Amino acid sequence: MPISLLLPACPDRLPDDIAAAQPLDLGESDWHDPVRIAAALDRLSGVDCLLGSDLTPPQVWLLAARAFPQARPWYFCHADAQWQDLAQADQPDASAAPIPSAEPTPAASEQPGASASPAPAARPVERASGILCDWPDKDLIGKSFLYASWGSDKPENRRQLDEIEEEAWSRAARNPGLPDIVAKARRNGELACELAGALLRQLDRAGDAEVEAWIEQACAGNHERVRGHLQVTLKKWRERRQGLQQRHAGQRAYVSSLQPVELVDGHHPNSLRHLPPASAWQVCIDETGVLFDEQADALNSTDSKLGRLVALALPEGVSLPPLARGFHATSAPARQVDEALQRLLHAPIGIFGFTVQDPAVHTSHWIGHVQQLVRWVLLQLPIEAGQPCRVDVRIEQNVGYQLRDSLRALAETLEGELRRLEPQRHAGLHLSLSFMDKQHPLNGYVDALAFTWGSQAAESRDRLKKSALAGRCLLRPGDHALERLYLALSSTRPLAPADWYELCSAAASEPAGGLLGHFLARLGERVHEHPGIWQGYLDEVRQRQRLKQYHLDSLGHALAWLEHCSPAGLTLPAAQRLQLETARLAAENHRGLVNRQRILTCLQLAGQLRDEAPAEACEAILRLAVSTANNFEFDALRAAIEEWLAQPVAVPGLLNHAKLHSTLGQLCAFSAEPGPAIEHFERALACFARLSDPAQAAREMAQTTSYRLTAGMDAPDHDPQQLLDALCRHLGAQLGKHDAAEISRSLACSGQGLRYPHHLWLRALVTFPDAAGAARASYLQQQKQWQSGDDHPWPLIEAYRAWLLHDAGQARQAGERLQAAIDACADADNGATLHWMAEVLRALAGALGLEQVEHSSAQAREQLRQRLLHAPHAALAQFASAGPLARDAILAALRQCLPFNFH
Repeated sequence: MPISLLLPACPDRLPDDIAAAQPLDLGESDWHDPVRIAAALDRLSGVDCLLGSDLTPPQVWLLAARAFPQARPWYFCHADAQWQDLAQADQPDASAAPIPSAEPTPAASEQPGASASPAPAARPVERASGILCDWPDKDLIGKSFLYASWGSDKPENRRQLDEIEEEAWSRAARNPGLPDIVAKARRNGELACELAGALLRQLDRAGDAEVEAWIEQACAGNHERVRGHLQVTLKKWRERRQGLQQRHAGQRAYVSSLQPVELVDGHHPNSLRHLPPASAWQVCIDETGVLFDEQADALNSTDSKLGRLVALALPEGVSLPPLARGFHATSAPARQVDEALQRLLHAPIGIFGFTVQDPAVHTSHWIGHVQQLVRWVLLQLPIEAGQPCRVDVRIEQNVGYQLRDSLRALAETLEGELRRLEPQRHAGLHLSLSFMDKQHPLNGYVDALAFTWGSQAAESRDRLKKSALAGRCLLRPGDHALERLYLALSSTRPLAPADWYELCSAAASEPAGGLLGHFLARLGERVHEHPGIWQGYLDEVRQRQRLKQYHLDSLGHALAWLEHCSPAGLTLPAAQRLQLETARLAAENHRGLVNRQRILTCLQLAGQLRDEAPAEACEAILRLAVSTANNFEFDALRAAIEEWLAQPVAVPGLLNHAKLHSTLGQLCAFSAEPGPAIEHFERALACFARLSDPAQAAREMAQTTSYRLTAGMDAPDHDPQQLLDALCRHLGAQLGKHDAAEISRSLACSGQGLRYPHHLWLRALVTFPDAAGAARASYLQQQKQWQSGDDHPWPLIEAYRAWLLHDAGQARQAGERLQAAIDACADADNGATLHWMAEVLRALAGALGLEQVEHSSAQAREQLRQRLLHAPHAALAQFASAGPLARDAILAALRQCLPFNFH
């Protein structure tokens, strides 16, 4: 008996054509296990339909399609709450504008004819849009029908119809009946548009078996033009369906052959801002979707009808091989679209695009969106300041525009705007704009790009994902980069603190002398005279530090800007100076830097403010304790911490009082006193629980619980299973996962935001190999999904990964990971603490027997002896010379060389 198979992550509601479906016997924990998936599929036979969704794991789709190649696939999109039969994928949406019909010949009943002899030709009238309405009267009638049949609710069509009507009235003196005939043609066109939409809906529901009879009934009593439009719509629908069936034949679960793109230093290789400068650029523009006005606001961001605009920017000297003659992505085989996009991704060209829903877009006309795209492309193009630069922009012709239409006025407007905005950079800009047709050599490439972004076919989504363009070069409404850039360049007022920080983040990854850095400098000139705005920016940094919502490079860039742009002619009060110095101190702490002069300055300011601002003074002491700990001076500020703890809770405040206990616990743990450390962590947790803000209480308790668990791992009498269970409860509450294997899979795929829980988990996996055996295996299975970063504790994460790989017998991969960890710590921009960590990891390589990794050297250890006087040099020398060691011996050596959360 035939079976309809319901794959994971599908709704209970089935397609109308399917009465019942059998769920695949597969637990959620096995969704990503190919062996379990294949075993579940092997138990079935006679499957004639596969039902999956956009949330169904790709490997389930792939293995099911291979097991049952003849099964008919159905796809459910959660965003649209719609089932789609993939055997007929990519059929036109019934609510989209109909495919334009060929221009029909006007019927005799609509021919103007008030004179026995031909009327003199009307004098050409040039409209503001640049279109010459020098057509004969019969062409006005035909065009009126045509534009209305394309959708009179669209701004461009409506403008054309209004101009045709105006022209008809201008000829009314010699042909009085012309305006009425043109108006009637428009009404017929609007009717044809409405019936074409109904026709497409009928085709989607019932196919074309009885559609001819439907057309006859719908057109009864209407003008022949309407019938002609519907026949053309039907013809194009059939051609499209036939093309799609041929395209999808034999590839029910198509996987794009596109090679996944790897980011370069965090940016896409086709990022406009990161290309080398050139003296000439060719830019090609295309769009996808049908709605470019306010109607687009109501669409889902993945809807294929949503207007999207894309641009290719080719620097002088770069060319692309010609595509096949007549190439058009919507009808081309998927393989050809893959090849076209692959060439773009491998070429040194820029790609940029946005949707008309973007909050920084303020126009409802197609040409207005094109203007905005050209503006943003020009702002990002790498141009050498003051040097001549020619930019030739070609725009694919849109309905309502002719190839001959002049765009000179628009080009001059944009040139002037950019020169006023950035006089030096755009002084030599020469911009030309023109329309291009589908025969232009680059049109097929930009068409393939637009199609890939707009199509919701499985192959297009797979291609787009592998291209890594979405969210980087092709920006969606929720992506911040475009809005931040726009606000920075066009606002006459200083940015809001959150916007300013996002701009600093974007500028941190930009090449020196880039556009964003230039505008940050201009912003600094304005803020220079406004201490209140500057203080707001400083508060934004301090808040992000408290919440740990930052990337180290972004934080450093923002702090450098704050210091450089501090208010002019003003000696900062001690409280503000202490805020800035402690913020810089926190950033240096993450680099392992120990700035003694800054420490002394903060100590002096904290003492000065003890009575005036006790909370701020106490907070500074807490940060200073981290700095001295980085220098292995674990007792340097213990007395100061204990003195603050002896004060009534109200003096530093409840939050700081809790942090004092937490900090003292850390200092005890650093000094190999796990018992007292755990006691202070428990007292800190009790204080945090009393905070009135539940969100802040939860955040602080989560961090201190991490410290408590870390100290527990170092305690000599710890129970591995008990600690692992506690850790699963702690991390499970953050991740929404239930067991150790699920937590491993989740953290293995995580990025910057979960780096601290990630590090804590890996520390446990390495420390408890027996109790965490299944979790270790789950983590290693996700090896291809591992992410990495630059700042602490990413080097430790990489080191623990290397250890897990070593235990799994993957020596080569282990060596690569450990060497990457060493290189990250040994970076010249880092301080002595991270350089010490690099040397300890070199000793770890020797203890694990990883010969391909550089090992510790006596010369490097001697240099560190001069820089870190209080570090355990004897313990490191012993570790480095010990050779291969057992696990417990390695862990003991790490506790001595990298105490507490240094490892």
